[in-house]
Amino acid sequence: MFKSARMQKFRAVVPQRTSDATVARLHEAGVVQLKEVSGVEVTRKALGEDVQEVSSMLSTFKEIQEFLKTQQYGRSVRVEELTYKETLEAAKKILKKLDKKLVILRGNKTELNGKRQELLAQRGIIENFSEIKLPLQYLRSTDEIYIVVGQISEERIAKFCGSVSDALSQKVFVTSVGKGKIQTVIVACRTKDQHKLSPVLYRYEVGILEIPPIVGAPRKAYKSIEKKLSEVKKQAAVVDREVSKLAKAEARDINCLTELLEIQKERLECGAIFGYTDTTVLIEGWAPEKKTSELESILDKATKHRYVFRAYVPQASEIENVPIKLENPRIVEDFEFITQTYGLPRYDEVDPTPFLWPTFALFFAICLSDAAYGVLLGLFMASGVWFAKGFPRDLRVMIIICAIFTVPVGALMGGWFGFKPLWVDPLKNPIAILKLAIFIGILHIILGFGAVATLKDLFRKDWKNLILNHAPRVLITVGFFGLSFCALGIGLHEFGINFTFPKLSLFSAFNPFAPAVTIVMAFRLIFYTGIVVGMAGAALMAQGLRQRFTGPINVIYSITGLAADAASYGRLMALGIATSIIAYAINYILGLLYSGFSPKLSAISVVLVVPFLIVLGIVFFVCHCFNIFINSLGGFIHTMRLHYVEFFGKFYEGGGEKFVPFKAKRMFTKV
Repeated sequence: MFKSARMQKFRAVVPQRTSDATVARLHEAGVVQLKEVSGVEVTRKALGEDVQEVSSMLSTFKEIQEFLKTQQYGRSVRVEELTYKETLEAAKKILKKLDKKLVILRGNKTELNGKRQELLAQRGIIENFSEIKLPLQYLRSTDEIYIVVGQISEERIAKFCGSVSDALSQKVFVTSVGKGKIQTVIVACRTKDQHKLSPVLYRYEVGILEIPPIVGAPRKAYKSIEKKLSEVKKQAAVVDREVSKLAKAEARDINCLTELLEIQKERLECGAIFGYTDTTVLIEGWAPEKKTSELESILDKATKHRYVFRAYVPQASEIENVPIKLENPRIVEDFEFITQTYGLPRYDEVDPTPFLWPTFALFFAICLSDAAYGVLLGLFMASGVWFAKGFPRDLRVMIIICAIFTVPVGALMGGWFGFKPLWVDPLKNPIAILKLAIFIGILHIILGFGAVATLKDLFRKDWKNLILNHAPRVLITVGFFGLSFCALGIGLHEFGINFTFPKLSLFSAFNPFAPAVTIVMAFRLIFYTGIVVGMAGAALMAQGLRQRFTGPINVIYSITGLAADAASYGRLMALGIATSIIAYAINYILGLLYSGFSPKLSAISVVLVVPFLIVLGIVFFVCHCFNIFINSLGGFIHTMRLHYVEFFGKFYEGGGEKFVPFKAKRMFTKV
């Protein structure tokens, strides 16, 4: 906790004859992340034909797996450890057994799909002629008569018919059929007058329809196509049953060999990053410090005691390349989602997850601010209903923890469905909530500058940065807000504390020479000590003349940022009040409906009152569920924003790369 898992870089030299067994054991154990050998002169090997052969076979088996959908029938089975050659032989044997059946089934499916697409295309064309009752062969042009069938918008039909008659001097037949905004028109004229008709068709944007090569009325042809489609569907169902039967029979072998081929491919590909001599193989990578003894044991067994192994702590020049594996207790572990979304920490800095999980849950609770909402949200995420299952597991657990925090916080601030809060009603006294949000924000800022940034400096043994940078920032923050509270005369009576900061003018509060009570003098001493040490530290740590001048100025300028950071936490109050306002509006409107209709209904019949109350209860529940959804979403986003900007910005560098173990992924096989 507070640090990512301690890593060690390792190098191992193993005999070439045992390299395959070594890689296989490392792959199964999944305790190392392999890297390309560097810093020594060794021979490298390019990927050979064996990788291409395994890749080609794997591609073939994945196509078979996709075609037969065998994954739905898969279950884990025990298998022998095979070499890649043995795996290829087994794959070829299964492929030879299935080849003829697959060719037939694929051919049948392709043929039926082709027929279906062709019939669907024909049906789509005929649908354009559905309003025509004449046999379609009567609408084909002859040597003497030119016939056009097209579609035109309803409002243009009258003008189109008139224009056609005028253009062809009444020597034309034109009619429209159908209903709706787009109608079908049929135009017949002498073939020699075709050139007069074409401009009119273009002017009125008539969509010309090609007469399909069928005989008879369109409706009859449509029914015939529907019958053929039904037959194709039946034939396809028969083929699907045959596919399903084959899949059930061969799923075990297909799934196993697909997985084994993928594993062999990964093992062969990693050979390109190893170093080779005439008789040995050099392997390099990263392993968690806790796993180095297990790693050495694996090498010992795989090589039968013939190996050279060395593991060492990463050097300062290697820090940026060390892979990151977060290690936290169970309750904290799920909040790694927040850290990883922002970016993993560097190897030599603090893992912020242990610090952010309680504050994240607390901020979310203040935003949602209703105990009943917390109960419903927690039950929903824990219930495992289909919608909740759409969330990743760690995110679901996070929200459940946030919901648990919401119950006591909501009971104090927002009550139950907006009724009877124990501490303060945010609608009547929002200033108390604002004070709470600002105080929490200041403590959060101090936590970032003081605890987390200080811990990072301790990890790095960077005493200069601790004393000259982070310690002054804490002093400035405490002193600045203490004097600001004095200038505002803020009291703590809402929190059960009988104390008010002594009221001074802004100038008097920050004037180091003005007389004042002890607490003000203490805040001044803290504030100006932080400024003096911070400015001196900025000048001493600066690189170059320009930074020696601008560094101390930036220390003064950063004070304005503290006020903006603290004000940003006011969003907690805004979101908490928003939840209460919506809850109050729901209760108020439903209360009006109840008081307005219930007496009238009860006077008529008791039978009407019960359904009315049931409907009212359903509306109450649905409306409050909407309030939970919209404010949970807003609360989660703004809580993330407060941590990413106001908190992480005080100490976090990030940029670490995740530890990705070289591990065989097994779903269908067990060695």
